[in-house]
Amino acid sequence: MTTPDSRRRILLTQEAARLMVEEGIKDFGVAKRKASRHLGGGPRNTKDLPTNREIQDEVELRLRMYRDTPDSRAHLRNLREAALDAMRFLAEFRPRLVGSVLDGTATEHSDVNLHLFAETPEDVEIFLHDSGIPFERAVHRRQVGKEADEFPAIALVVDGVRVTATIFPPEGIRQAPRSSVTGKPVERAKIPQVEALIAEEGEPLPTGTGTDD
Repeated sequence: MTTPDSRRRILLTQEAARLMVEEGIKDFGVAKRKASRHLGGGPRNTKDLPTNREIQDEVELRLRMYRDTPDSRAHLRNLREAALDAMRFLAEFRPRLVGSVLDGTATEHSDVNLHLFAETPEDVEIFLHDSGIPFERAVHRRQVGKEADEFPAIALVVDGVRVTATIFPPEGIRQAPRSSVTGKPVERAKIPQVEALIAEEGEPLPTGTGTDD
């Protein structure tokens, strides 16, 4: 039996997912609050709000329909090629691709998301500065182990695509941050794995150099 509270939860889930897909909202909390405002009023307590997992399931349902078009497949390939170019360029920092471009749920609002590993964030910044690449500084909050912490990050544009990279210390390569949806370590892909993803799409890969481990 559907109760008013359960019906509202369903509507909140659908609206939050729509906002994330159509407006590019990346933060689940922001999407929930905006969805609640759109529907009028607020939940009596946080238990009445949909979980991140519920919203992500609805997002993936919408994206399955979106992905079955030539334009969406071409867009995802473009993002993955930009990711590969960025990873080859940043190869000395052992880049890993993460997020929607890796798992195929990227939309027109999606950035390429990388993890880099360096002794200090300045190592990455000096490399970009010396290469003449403009970038922006940022801070990303990630949960590694039991606690969430803040990590330095940079953002730059590669082939017209925005690339954001969180910078972890070298030992961070052994333990991936936890997903805000599943609570499990996020999936990471090395350069050869991204090359394989693109090759599976049936077009020749652009050539490039860069080591990975």
